[in-house]
Amino acid sequence: MPILDHMAQRRAALHKEAQHWLLHLMSGSATAQDARAFEHWCGQSAAHVEAFAETRRLWENLGPAAHAWMANERVRAAAKSRRNADTLRMSRRAFLGAAVAASAALVVVHPPLQLWPLLSDMVADYRTATGEQREVDLGQGIVVQMNTQTTINLRKSDGQITGIDLHNGEIQVKATAATSKSISVFAGGGRIDVGMMGKCNVRCYDADVQVTGLDGAITLRYQGQTAVLKTAQRADYGDGRFGRVMPANIEATMAWRRRELIFDGQPLAEVVHEINRYRPGKLILANDALATRKVQARFSLNQLAEAAALIQDAYGAKVTALPGGIVILS
Repeated sequence: MPILDHMAQRRAALHKEAQHWLLHLMSGSATAQDARAFEHWCGQSAAHVEAFAETRRLWENLGPAAHAWMANERVRAAAKSRRNADTLRMSRRAFLGAAVAASAALVVVHPPLQLWPLLSDMVADYRTATGEQREVDLGQGIVVQMNTQTTINLRKSDGQITGIDLHNGEIQVKATAATSKSISVFAGGGRIDVGMMGKCNVRCYDADVQVTGLDGAITLRYQGQTAVLKTAQRADYGDGRFGRVMPANIEATMAWRRRELIFDGQPLAEVVHEINRYRPGKLILANDALATRKVQARFSLNQLAEAAALIQDAYGAKVTALPGGIVILS
């Protein structure tokens, strides 16, 4: 076999492996063992690292094309059927069209390492990117503060907002005296009713929901069970579980509004998971012993670019920086 043909085949094989790693690392099922295997794969040669970097750049470039393609599909779907305006329908013909479009669809549904928004995020009423926070005044006396990587849609009837669907992320909802009636937040299969002058914080990640009462009475309803939260009380629910009402750490709950993160005895694995919500790329913890270490710390969101160095100094972790903002802590 000619040398050039062999090199081309090897290059193609490396890019295929790089694509596999991108999809696996962003899947949510990657383990510490997988992270060590990925580090070993990258360490085999400079060609491996470059293949990963090129694959990431290619998929980044597909992002805008995917966005445009899916927007066009949404228009087609709306014209085809008005019975379900909130559902995005893809025609088989469009999906089986150009190879680029098909590839774009794949990376929209499963964006590697959250390099761009999910499909559901693209068509959401409001969303925030990684590290972004924003305030949304919905009118009717309802103000919503949105944390990083948050997606919400509005429920309306006769032009009036009747509810907020929190698909993913974290929000604080405040209903002022101008509100004519309570506002409901729907998250993780449950419902949170915020009464007049009420205020609460709602986190919804991986189908687990945590609700903290900040002011007024907050009523939770989930699978036939009900709980009322007063100020400085919290309750969790999700996956069929409805937790008891307990005291809440208001300072920690409100920290993100001050652009801070406060950790009080959480394992390092949980800390890294939380930090990853606020910074581009991904920190991967590849040391099982480190993962269980308890953390007492307060981070400014402006410090998160240095998070890996801070963990290295505090716990002696080995830091390996890879393309695409990926950092392995071992």
